[in-house]
Amino acid sequence: MELTGKMEEFMNDLIGKRMEQVYQEKDGQQYDPFNEKLEMKLQKIFQKLSDKQRTILFDYMTETSNKCSDLNEFYYRMGLRDGLMLKEVIQVMLDALTV
Repeated sequence: MELTGKMEEFMNDLIGKRMEQVYQEKDGQQYDPFNEKLEMKLQKIFQKLSDKQRTILFDYMTETSNKCSDLNEFYYRMGLRDGLMLKEVIQVMLDALTV
């Protein structure tokens, strides 16, 4: 496995572990406090739709949710990368000051 593959695997493991840690800290609760209310409203809407309409709406919501998850992961990775780069810059500056 080349270096970039190992780095990618490391990043995936790191992000997965961090997400699990945050999830456990929140006791598995959703971050959105209105989630339950929205779910009830959505169920009322679904009851009024035909099976075909329900399927279309469900598929749309699933696809949108997946894209949002991908986008959130992208931003998380960029923030993590930027933080690591900042750490390196600060370390170089500290090393230069202590020489």
